[in-house]
Amino acid sequence: MSNPAVKLRSMLALLFAFLIVVVVQMGVFIVEQVGEKSLPDAFLLFALADVAIGYAGVRIVWRCLKQAYLSRKWLKHFRANRHAKLSKRLNAKYRDWGTEILVVRDDAFIALTLGMLRPKIVLSTALFEMFDDKELEAVLLHERYHCRNNDGPKMFLSALLADAFGYWPLIHPILRYYRTWKELFADRYAIREMGTELYLGSVLLKLSKLGHPSRRNEAGVHFADAAMNYRMMQVLEPDRPVKVPTALLRPLLASCSLLLLLMLGGDS
Repeated sequence: MSNPAVKLRSMLALLFAFLIVVVVQMGVFIVEQVGEKSLPDAFLLFALADVAIGYAGVRIVWRCLKQAYLSRKWLKHFRANRHAKLSKRLNAKYRDWGTEILVVRDDAFIALTLGMLRPKIVLSTALFEMFDDKELEAVLLHERYHCRNNDGPKMFLSALLADAFGYWPLIHPILRYYRTWKELFADRYAIREMGTELYLGSVLLKLSKLGHPSRRNEAGVHFADAAMNYRMMQVLEPDRPVKVPTALLRPLLASCSLLLLLMLGGDS
C-alpha cells in the first residue's frame, strides 16, 4: 500500500473498528453485572473491566474540561496581547482564506491553529524577525491546511482516545503515525501552493537550529509539533517517497489477545 493517504485511512479504520468492539464489550460487561444477582465466576476480570471503564470515563471528562479551559485561557491571552497593525495587515492580505489570523506580541516561536468550530491562525511577532515574507507565507499555508481540514477537532479526538484507551497497545502507534502524516500533508500543501520547497525548507532549517521551540499551551495544533526529521526529509528529497514506519504487528496481536481474553471472560 504505497499511497500514504490510503494507508492512513486504513489504519484509522482499523483503530475505530477495534475501539467499537472494545466499547461494545465494555457495555456487555456492564449489562451482565447489572443483571447478576450473585457475584460472577470471573469476578477479578469483571473488576478489572470496571476499573478500565471508570478510568476511560474519568479521562474523557478530564480531557474535555482541560481542553475547554486551555482554549478559553489562551485565546483570552492571545487577544490581550494582539498586535493590531500586523494582525490587520495579514488579515487584509489573506482575506480570501476566510480564516482569522491573530498576531500576538511574544518573543517565543508561536505558530498554531487554535479553535474547534472556527479555527484561527496564531503567530507571534518573533516570526516576523526570524523569517522573510515568503518564509512567513509558507508557515501560514501550513496552518491554513490545518484549518481547512479541521485538524483541531481531529487532534483533540486523538488526544481523547490516547487518554481514555492508551493502555491498549494498538492505540499509540496508529495515533503517532496519524500525527506524523498530518504534518507532512500540511507541508505538502504549503509546497504545492508556493510551487517550491525552498521557503518551507528554509523555515524548517531555522527551526532545527533552535532545537525544540517553546510550546506553552496544549490547546492548538502547532507548526513545530512533531515529525521534524520526516518533514526535513520530504523537503530535501522531494522525489523520494517518505517512509514512516508503523510497527503494528506486535501491538495488534497484543491488543487482540487482551480483547479475546475479555470476550471469553464475559461469556464465562
